[in-house]
Amino acid sequence: MRSDRFSRGLLGLVALAAVSCTAPAIAADGPEETLRVLYRIALSADMCGFPMAPRQADALGKAMNRALAESGLDEDEGDRLYRSVDSALETEGWDKVCAENGDWARSY
Repeated sequence: MRSDRFSRGLLGLVALAAVSCTAPAIAADGPEETLRVLYRIALSADMCGFPMAPRQADALGKAMNRALAESGLDEDEGDRLYRSVDSALETEGWDKVCAENGDWARSY
């Protein structure tokens, strides 16, 4: 089940490229923090069913690739960061993250 969630999460990352317009604003915090936020967007879009157009998903994927390259993290470190974001979202609680009137959904 965990691998299914990871696969769905990766698909969600691609689907979440739509938020690329937020990536430049996030970049001021550094590429690793940018990547963390992009992973959060991708995971929450996938798990919460937040809407994302194909063009947005493509832009999100490109923003994640750029942030990963700029961060200097290797593939394993990127995977660990992804799992860390996933774990933090689970700890926060998907009900809270996905809540229609919640802080995250409104900022999404």
